[in-house]
Amino acid sequence: MLEVIAIHGRGIQRLHENGPWVLTEDLEFCDKDSAHLPVRKPADDNNPFCMVGGGELNLLAGVEVYKREGAKIVVCAYGDRSNYLKSIDAPSESMVMSGCFIEATSNSVSSKIWTREMSLPGPSNTNRELQNIFEFTVANHYTKVGIITVDVHMPRTMVMAQRHLAKPEFRSLNAQFFVSEQVLVETNPALYGPRREALRRSKSFARNWEREQLGILRTITNAYGDEKPLVIALSATFG
Repeated sequence: MLEVIAIHGRGIQRLHENGPWVLTEDLEFCDKDSAHLPVRKPADDNNPFCMVGGGELNLLAGVEVYKREGAKIVVCAYGDRSNYLKSIDAPSESMVMSGCFIEATSNSVSSKIWTREMSLPGPSNTNRELQNIFEFTVANHYTKVGIITVDVHMPRTMVMAQRHLAKPEFRSLNAQFFVSEQVLVETNPALYGPRREALRRSKSFARNWEREQLGILRTITNAYGDEKPLVIALSATFG
């Protein structure tokens, strides 16, 4: 059994102004800096600002991993709010995703939520979220942690995680990685197989993959920060 399940955040949005906060869909219309929009716009795979979202996929996969593996505690989107949420005093992504997870599992799980009041210096990004997860696991005397994220995001996640896990304070940890789409296809091939293939074949996936490659490059050259490459510049970056 896993001790900690950590479901990565992939953004939250409102369906309309003053509407409820929901997790991002498979495809997501982003701003010019490839950041999330606070109010959802319809996805358009042909638009250069359309990327992979995946918040809902991560949640669904997290529920299945919890049913299959079990865990003592679950953390969702365990990190500080991004600027687009802070600027409008929105709830944290952890609050929204954790609420969805608790509802989906009928309150049968213990969870730790990153509230809007919790804040740390520096950028809010994948690298910081991983550090938060590993620090939480160690602080609570756990060793077995499962990390869940979408396929396109997993390579960069694993590169970043490897660098954290090499630190003396995290060497006791046993981390497992679960690709959301793969977990869901194994659970229900008929339902999720076509959905995974549609995502893999989308132009948005290709755009996101180039951005992920750039993130990996920045990580291994110690140049990773909070800035995000322009979506329209990605094809020129990697060819």
